[in-house]
Amino acid sequence: MKKTLIALATLLLASQASQAATKLVIGTVPTIGDGPLICAIEKGFFREQDIEAEIVPFRSGADMVPQIARGDIALMGGGLSASFFNAIADGMPIRYFANRAQTPVYHQLVLRKEIAAKIKEIKDLKGLRLGTTGAGSQTEYETAKVLAAGGLTLDDVDMKSLGMPETVLAITSGAIDGAILVPPLDTSAVRQGGVAFIDPDKVIGMKLEVSGMFYNLDWANRNRELLDRFTVAYIKGARYYLEAVRKGPNRSEVTDWLVKHTPIKDRAIYENMAWTEVNPDGAILPESIVDMQDFYMKRGYLKRVLPVDAIVDTGPVRRALAKVGPSGK
Repeated sequence: MKKTLIALATLLLASQASQAATKLVIGTVPTIGDGPLICAIEKGFFREQDIEAEIVPFRSGADMVPQIARGDIALMGGGLSASFFNAIADGMPIRYFANRAQTPVYHQLVLRKEIAAKIKEIKDLKGLRLGTTGAGSQTEYETAKVLAAGGLTLDDVDMKSLGMPETVLAITSGAIDGAILVPPLDTSAVRQGGVAFIDPDKVIGMKLEVSGMFYNLDWANRNRELLDRFTVAYIKGARYYLEAVRKGPNRSEVTDWLVKHTPIKDRAIYENMAWTEVNPDGAILPESIVDMQDFYMKRGYLKRVLPVDAIVDTGPVRRALAKVGPSGK
C-alpha cells in the first residue's frame, strides 16, 4: 500500500509539473541556426524552466515579422532585415535580444555547375541571376558585401527572390546561376551538382551579426520572468550546440537532433559540413547592426536609421548570464 501511495504521489507531481509548463511557440526559418533551440528542447533545458517549446517553420524572416508584431507568436529566430528595422521604426512591438548566428557562419556562394568553370573571380559574377530570400533580406545584404569585395554592386547582377529551401532546386535546375546558402542547404546543393564558389566570411572583412532571437514587446512586458527563463534555457542550448560545432563528443547526438528537426534528413550532409557558430553568451554585435542599417538605407529600404538600443534589448541575456555565468569563451 505504501509503495502504491508513493507511486501515485509521484505520478501526481509529474502531472502537476506537466500542467505547470508554459507552451511557447517559436517561429524560425528552418536551418542549422535552430541548433541552440533544438539542443535546448532535446536536452531538457526548456523543461528545466517549466517551458514547453515548439518550433514552427516559416519561409522567411519577413513572413514572421507581421505575426510577431501582432502577437500571434511571442518569439522568433531569424536574420535581421529591412522589414524588421522598419517595423520598429513604425512603432511595432518587436525587439532583438539574443544571438543565433555570428561570423564565422560558413555560408557558401554556390553556383550551378554549368557556369562554375567560367567564374574565376568575384567580378565574373556580373550579369548572373543570383537568388536572395527577398529585397531587404539578410541574404541580399550578404550578397552585396561579397559583390563589393569584387568591385560590383547589386545593380550588376539580376537578383531573384526565392525561399531558401527552393533556392537549392533553382540552382541545380538552372533557374538561377547561384546564391548564398546557409548550412546545411549549401552542402545539399553541392551534393546535387552545385559548385561552392566562395565563403563570404573570407572576403567581407568584418564580423557579421547574421541571425538572432526576437520577442514581441507587449508579451515580454507581461512575461519578463518567463522571457528570462526562456533565455537561460536558450543560452544553455547554445553552449551545448557550440560544443558539437567544435566537434565535441556530443557531435553525433546533436546531428541526430538536427536530422529530426530540420528539412535536411541526410545525416551525411551534417557529418561533412561546417556548422554555423553562435555566441555562447548570447551577445550581439552592435557594429554589424549599424552597418546593416546603413546598407538598407542606401538601397532605399529604410524610413530612418535607428539607434541600436531602440532595436536590441540586452536585458534578458544580462539577467540570464547572472544565473548561468559567462562562458569564458
